[in-house]
Amino acid sequence: MSILLATRDRELEERCRRAASADYSIDVVTSVDALSARLAASKPEAVLVDGALLAAPIENEVAHIVAQAGAGRVIVLTAEFNEDEEVALLRCGVKGCCRRGVDPESLRQVLSVTQSGVWVTRSLLPRLVTELRRYAQQTSPASSAAGNTSASVPEKKDAAPSKSNVALSRLPPHKLATLTRRELDIVKLIADGATNKEVGIELDISERTVKGHLSNIFMKLGTPDRVKLMLYLQEERQPAPTQTDNRR
Repeated sequence: MSILLATRDRELEERCRRAASADYSIDVVTSVDALSARLAASKPEAVLVDGALLAAPIENEVAHIVAQAGAGRVIVLTAEFNEDEEVALLRCGVKGCCRRGVDPESLRQVLSVTQSGVWVTRSLLPRLVTELRRYAQQTSPASSAAGNTSASVPEKKDAAPSKSNVALSRLPPHKLATLTRRELDIVKLIADGATNKEVGIELDISERTVKGHLSNIFMKLGTPDRVKLMLYLQEERQPAPTQTDNRR
C-alpha cells in the first residue's frame, strides 16, 4: 500500500513512517504544489496532509486535493480540533481528521479504519449524526411532499432509560433477526458511544474480533461505516406525512 505525505515537519514525518511500518510505502512532499504534481503522476492509496501547509479556510484547498486523489483516501492532520472546520472537511470528502500530534499507534488505527470507513473526532459524532439526520429529512420524499419547510424540527425526547434499548427498538424486525447475540451486544455498546477498544474490554474480545463483527453488522444492516451505523440507530421513525404537520 502507498502513502503520500505532505509536510515540512520532520518529526511528524517520522511519526507517520513509524505508523506506516511495513504495511505501507511512504513518499513525502513538502508543499501543496508538489502534492498536486505528485497526485497527477500517481494515485496513492492514502494521502496525509499536514494542515500547516494549507491556507485558511483549509477546506478550499482540501476539496481540490480530494478531487485529485480520486479513489485515494485523504486524511488531514490539524494543529487543534475545530468542530466547524472538521465538518467542512468531511463535506469535502476527506476520510479522516486527526491532530498533528497523533501518536504512531493511533495514526496506524486511522489508516486501518479509513480503508473502509471514516475517522472523526469522537466529540464530533453527536453533531455529525444530527447533520446527517437533517440532510436525510431535507432530501426525503416525505419532506418534499410536505413542502420541505425550513422551520426547525423539535427533537423528540426518549422516555426509555437505556439509549441502547431505544436504538435496538428502532431496528426493523427482519434486520434485528439477522444479528447474532454477540452482534446485538456490540450494537448496544456502539449505541451508547463505546469505542472498539471499549467494546472489546466489555465483551472480553480483541479489537480485531470487534472489527470483524462490525463488518458483519455493517453488511447485515446495509450501513457502510460506523458513522452511518450511529445515524441508523438514532434515526426516529416518522408518522405518515400530512400537508399540515410533518413533525417527527
